[in-house]
Amino acid sequence: MTLSLAVGTNPAAQTVNPCDTPNKLPATFFEVPAGPQGTWTAFVAPDPRQPDDPEVPVLVAGAGAIQGPANRRGMRLGCGTLKNRSPKSVVSLQLRWILVRTQDRPVIAQQGYTTETVLAEGHTTPMELSIAKDGFRQTDFSLISFAAATQTLLKDGILTGDYALIVGVHQVLFEDGTMWQSTSILK
Repeated sequence: MTLSLAVGTNPAAQTVNPCDTPNKLPATFFEVPAGPQGTWTAFVAPDPRQPDDPEVPVLVAGAGAIQGPANRRGMRLGCGTLKNRSPKSVVSLQLRWILVRTQDRPVIAQQGYTTETVLAEGHTTPMELSIAKDGFRQTDFSLISFAAATQTLLKDGILTGDYALIVGVHQVLFEDGTMWQSTSILK
């Protein structure tokens, strides 16, 4: 299943990037939306397969998340770091996300993503974001919603299990008008 996650505003028109001033993040940045109830654990990690692919021009070099209090389970992705390893400047990009079981990560590392290991996948809407050639940039990854990514896994509104939300790059638009798009993750 592929989901495209969006928020009520147009991310492409977004001009304020709270991660540009990490020491001055607004209090609202730390608000965690309610997530699925149940006995679940989750973490966010960069896609381990993209760095090995020389065709991928921009990598997720770091990703983090904030978890909510026990009485209101939830997870909000926070600032993530992107690395432009191409000789061209980036003007916009889309992130992709892949939900897997934590226990399947060793299999994915050896064999890649398969229909047995990918529980859900999707990508964000394009976001305007400049990254200099061979440069780094932090941006807010909260366009990716853990609650939405796990929606199809709920049983009677409850989520159980241990999950990893893998974040990579789906599409890149360069300053010269050229575009790169990831290939299918499934073999």
